[in-house]
Amino acid sequence: MPDILYKSFLADESEYHQVEQYWKDVFERIIEPMRYSYQGYLNTHFVDGTPLMDGNPIFHAYVPEADRALRIIQEEPEEPVDFYCWENETDWPDGTLLRELVVSLVLTEETKAQAEEAIRKWLKEGKV
Repeated sequence: MPDILYKSFLADESEYHQVEQYWKDVFERIIEPMRYSYQGYLNTHFVDGTPLMDGNPIFHAYVPEADRALRIIQEEPEEPVDFYCWENETDWPDGTLLRELVVSLVLTEETKAQAEEAIRKWLKEGKV
């Protein structure tokens, strides 16, 4: 049975912010050798400014140099541990097409490694 990381992230605001930083650090390590930049592209707050904090997304990034985006959905920490990824097409507010990689997982060391591999491939080759 794999060790699930950040088991209380949906119930504990402090832990939720820790896992957001965790994914930011993971992503920055991936793009650093590529010399890519990134910016957020999704709204993760309610109208009143309160953060959603539901894990969808736990992290999101648009990479202009690759013209691709990434959305990580961290699922409720439960067994069985799941990992899925797929390509999605969505629109920018101006109607321009945006290609994104969506990664949905229960976070363990193994699923983190799977996510890293998928993200690298997506950014380099534009496919998973």
